[in-house]
Amino acid sequence: MVDQVDVIRSELAEKALNALILQCGENASLQNDKTIQIIINMGKKMGIKKDNIPRIIPLTKCKLFKPRDLNILLITKDPSTLYRETLTKDEHTSELFKEIISVKNLRRRFKGSKLTQLYKDFDLIVADYRVHHLLPDVLGNRFYHGSKKLPYMIRMSKEVKLKRQQMAEKCDPIYVRAQLRSICKNTSYIPNDDNCLSVRVGHIQKHSLPEILQNIQDVVNFLTDRSKRPQGGVVKGGIISIFVKTSNSTSLPIYRFSEAKKIHESEDLSDIKL
Repeated sequence: MVDQVDVIRSELAEKALNALILQCGENASLQNDKTIQIIINMGKKMGIKKDNIPRIIPLTKCKLFKPRDLNILLITKDPSTLYRETLTKDEHTSELFKEIISVKNLRRRFKGSKLTQLYKDFDLIVADYRVHHLLPDVLGNRFYHGSKKLPYMIRMSKEVKLKRQQMAEKCDPIYVRAQLRSICKNTSYIPNDDNCLSVRVGHIQKHSLPEILQNIQDVVNFLTDRSKRPQGGVVKGGIISIFVKTSNSTSLPIYRFSEAKKIHESEDLSDIKL
């Protein structure tokens, strides 16, 4: 595991983040970049193919968002009437979602250019776990390429259907709200077949340098702690390096295993051009 000194107290990490934030303010091509992410390179590949389910990484101190900060789309099974009426009428969830739509209506209403508009209109997509597996065919490459807006999976109630058991449809607003809060305030990762993970850790002009460093440490701790399995503890072969970047910037190193004992605190990043 990356030691706390290597991330939170690393002068290299501070210099890289400061250089990144500075350049995003000065470089016209980066001024629209707001999301800061880290790229974690592992010693071995994860070996997980075609997994489109974001896994939550809990952040201990600095939260990323509140639900009210985002335009959120909820996709339900058919029909959506029960879920829409329950959630929009309950005080706990009445203002959580910008739109609630069933898979059938989603498929019927949004095709071609309308899917592009849907992508632009919503910051976050969440879907009932019973229909989540249908969405790659419905939403298409626009949402799934590069894992930019993969739908998160939620449950509409705590009840679990047993085999060959008939269950009445239920919707628990408090439980739905709790899941949504967890998704918004924390970060996440997507398992893949590579030896590289990309994780969002902060936003320019919203989070301070110490907050971003703490979030990076939380991510590293969770992904390397085997006691957190199956969601956490997924790093294989140890962490080889960690880089920080925005969508369009150059990747700047904040940790390299081969140099960890030396900890290149003297490395000057002030002249780095992104």
